[in-house]
Amino acid sequence: MKSRPQLNHLGLYTADMAAMERFYVDVMGLIVTDRGKVPRLGNVDIVFMSAHKNAHHQIAIIGKPEQKGPSCVNQIAFKVQALQELREMNQRFLAAAVSPVQPIDHGNAWSIYTSDPDGNGVEVYLDTPWHVAQPHSRPLDFALGDEAILRNTEAAVRKDPTFKSLAAWSDEMSARLD
Repeated sequence: MKSRPQLNHLGLYTADMAAMERFYVDVMGLIVTDRGKVPRLGNVDIVFMSAHKNAHHQIAIIGKPEQKGPSCVNQIAFKVQALQELREMNQRFLAAAVSPVQPIDHGNAWSIYTSDPDGNGVEVYLDTPWHVAQPHSRPLDFALGDEAILRNTEAAVRKDPTFKSLAAWSDEMSARLD
């Protein structure tokens, strides 16, 4: 079988270590696991952060004073396990005055999009029980209850000719990966 490395962490350069650390700790809920200097990069500062008990770091923020604006990264995605967690993240973004905050129903996932202080795209998402070909998007309304969100998403994706259950899609992917 072919080896398939799995993405487990991301390193970002920043000119404003303090703002980036505050965002990922205070808003995103990560904790600082280590900090220090990187000799191979000229002894620049580095901060490691994680939100998982088995991951020393999921993000490393590396000081680079000349870094201006967003990196070439389109987005950094964080997965949650329940709609309530997604709602809580939406509230955290709004309370932190992060802007813009865009809740989107992709059919196969419910997502919130925003940016970190350096302008890097940030997504917080939750998989749905369904699959539809992407891109597929509609506004996600957190004013609705969980059951209404589920019903609305299922009704929309069942109209899509690529609709299938997540389990069926996963079985197809397993076969393709073998």
